[in-house]
Amino acid sequence: MAEFEVIFADVGQGDCTLIRLPDGEYMLVDINHCPYHGIDVFKLLDDVLPDDGDGRKRLKYLAITHVHDDHITGMGDLYDRYAVEWLWVPQYEDRKQVAKQFGEYQRVIDEHPDERIKQPQGSRTPLNEKDPDFDICDGVTVRCFSPPGYIEIEDTLSEDEAKQLVHENCLVLKIAYEGASVILTGDSNLACWERILDYYKGRPEEDTGTEVLKADVLHASHHGSRTFFKDGGEDTEASLEALEPIAPDAVIVSVGEGNRHDHPHEDMMDAYREQSGEENVYETRHTGTIVMEIDAGVPYRLVLDTGAYAEDYGWSDDDDDPGQDATDDRGGSGGGLAAGLVVGAAGLTAAAIAAKRRRGSPTRLDDQPAA
Repeated sequence: MAEFEVIFADVGQGDCTLIRLPDGEYMLVDINHCPYHGIDVFKLLDDVLPDDGDGRKRLKYLAITHVHDDHITGMGDLYDRYAVEWLWVPQYEDRKQVAKQFGEYQRVIDEHPDERIKQPQGSRTPLNEKDPDFDICDGVTVRCFSPPGYIEIEDTLSEDEAKQLVHENCLVLKIAYEGASVILTGDSNLACWERILDYYKGRPEEDTGTEVLKADVLHASHHGSRTFFKDGGEDTEASLEALEPIAPDAVIVSVGEGNRHDHPHEDMMDAYREQSGEENVYETRHTGTIVMEIDAGVPYRLVLDTGAYAEDYGWSDDDDDPGQDATDDRGGSGGGLAAGLVVGAAGLTAAAIAAKRRRGSPTRLDDQPAA
């Protein structure tokens, strides 16, 4: 087991990233708990979370990047099942319900102790240096690039306008340990990144300029959507200003099969491949769950699931299949590590990736929308 692990769980069309901290505690960034779509994250949490002492397992941190359904489905059940100590959430004005699951999201916020709720905001200072409540573990640095503050979603906005506003103010985190780092982008769009870049550009200091955006691994925004670098369709002008300073060695795309919005978009994927190399861009629909492992004194490693996560944490036959209403963005490690395929920063060969794509997996059946 590595000292620090970032587990990009295959949850179909949605995001769910589990981080094991060096002290044995865990942070979960987003949740998409949807029967028969990827793995059953609750089984994984049951297996790895420490006991809280009240008969439940303890999740030290639950962070939500934004309140679209494919990032919060199952949040209420998660909160009821586990002892959640801290919530990291964007601060929304709640006149407009921007997700089907918004009510459950709001219930969790209302029930959780106010002193254990944090609203991360973009800052040139790492969060753990700015506020001791963000000091999640010795040796771990957390930076926040977005949102800038309170997010006002007026009820007069159209559905599309509200969606864009949520994406523009998405929580974006960079987490680093022992010189290796990952950026978690949620569904942050071009407008979000233009604001981030404007905030850091033109500053000569290495710790306050665009150099702080550099990361080894990029968790791709919006399931590989072109909204990360375009504000229109495929033929609109692309901006690589955000991707270039991040300069990731590897890109992880959390995406389900058969997405009706055609995620991931091929023009965005081409940009990722050109930046990081074709062999270093991974899609969970093809590779299954992916783990980033970091240990002191050695290069970070990426471990692709060879079937153990899907087998150990797959859905049971008696789990309810929610069908077409599963998710919609409108509105220690488990047994997989022992049997995982280590690819490291160098990545797989194109032939190996093609072989994994041909093999497929019966656990990845998602065809739900995520605009």
